[in-house]
Amino acid sequence: MERIRLGVIGCGGMSRVHLATAGGKSPHTSEALRPFAERVEVYALADVDLARAEAHRQAYGGEYVTDDPERLFSDPNVDAVLITTWHDTHAAYSLRALESGKHVLIEKPMAMTERECDDIVAAVDRTKLKYMVAFRCRFGRGALDVKREIPHPKNVIAHARVAGIWPETSWAQDPVKGGGQILSQGCHIVDLMFFLAGSEPESVYATGGVFHHSRPDVIDTINASIRFKNGSVGAFLGGDGGTANLMLGHPLPCGCPFWVMAVDQGRSGLTIDHGHDARFESRVPEAEWKPPYDQKIYSQELGQERASGLPEILPTFARCILRDEEPPATAVDGARTTRFILKCFESARTGRVIRFE
Repeated sequence: MERIRLGVIGCGGMSRVHLATAGGKSPHTSEALRPFAERVEVYALADVDLARAEAHRQAYGGEYVTDDPERLFSDPNVDAVLITTWHDTHAAYSLRALESGKHVLIEKPMAMTERECDDIVAAVDRTKLKYMVAFRCRFGRGALDVKREIPHPKNVIAHARVAGIWPETSWAQDPVKGGGQILSQGCHIVDLMFFLAGSEPESVYATGGVFHHSRPDVIDTINASIRFKNGSVGAFLGGDGGTANLMLGHPLPCGCPFWVMAVDQGRSGLTIDHGHDARFESRVPEAEWKPPYDQKIYSQELGQERASGLPEILPTFARCILRDEEPPATAVDGARTTRFILKCFESARTGRVIRFE
């Protein structure tokens, strides 16, 4: 395959973020991944708003636009699809794309129910196609540093509390279309927590409820305690209705209060703001472990875009297709994250410890 002809389903803000790297046009894509980005060609675009799809075509190229995603699925010229639609469509579009022989890059969350997760994992296993979830935090410069320096933490603490309160009218706050803030945004940090922990979950006990919204069917606050199968432990705090800057108590800029800390025998690494930046501390003799730096503010040193790793996602997806590599965030990873959040909700509602099979 010389080029990857990409079909785009959903022409909104996140599709623009990814398509900016198609064709190797983004100056923020790393040199190692640029050759793969150059081989991505935007071929077709689908959106319920044809004018928006056409605006994307004018900006990023493409042979045609449509308001029917089925045209992309049935088009033999489309090699892969990028799905950036509302959350309740992710599973159906994923399954249809895989059935049609298309590789899939999907925005988070991968799915909204455990059944949908199981169906997607099974379809990927059956078709052997590449399926990658766009969990941006795994690509952040600070997150990768923490993963490298503390590969086997004993404790992982994750915080995803969005500043302010999501409006009741937001589609992402709708229990059917979006699933609420914790599933929509908290999944980023949940995935990063598992990425740094390096282990499957064994059990979770969560407290929480609806504290900031009027709808009783969308939990907006979760405090969860996790035991991992490798014996390590963790905590996840998620929700909206506040800001974590004062709680965090460190000098790094943190416009978005998402952070994860990994701790191992006197060593700790903290990555914040979707994994952009990092800080290390040690209480062990210097001869045993010396972190590469005390703190690195990549978001200032390299700029927010390059520090975030977002310009690496589509090129990485292309590399996986062209080199037949396993994606860094697979359907199994996407399923784990959705399943964990749903079990947090179950634990908060029932007051029970929930175990993972």
